[in-house]
Amino acid sequence: MSMERSPIHVERMRLRWGELDALRHLNNVSYFRYFEQARLSWFERLGFDYVRDEEGALLGSIDCRFIRPVLYPADLAIELRPGRVGSASFVLEHRMRPDTADSPVFAEGAATLVWVNLAEGRSRPLPAHMRALLAG
Repeated sequence: MSMERSPIHVERMRLRWGELDALRHLNNVSYFRYFEQARLSWFERLGFDYVRDEEGALLGSIDCRFIRPVLYPADLAIELRPGRVGSASFVLEHRMRPDTADSPVFAEGAATLVWVNLAEGRSRPLPAHMRALLAG
């Protein structure tokens, strides 16, 4: 992963009690939900509307590397950074950390998003405006 680049979006969220497992850690599945919310908030900030838009990005794959457990209570920051950009897809890298300066990282991951015609479900070339945005 290329986490050296500055984040293009930071989503701040409070850890919810109901997402803990029996050991009082954030449940593994919930990491993906936090990453998802950060991506959706970024797309909304960019003006995307999956109900009205003809094209958009859909999740192709996602991974997560768990570094240290998240314990309750916690205020979290989910950082998104652009990764590899392909002809019809791009990678968004995720980092979850406490919402404090110079804090240790809880998890890192990456999502490959495929640009598609939403009605047809077929991939489309990544638009120039998205390429420019991801290039920084």
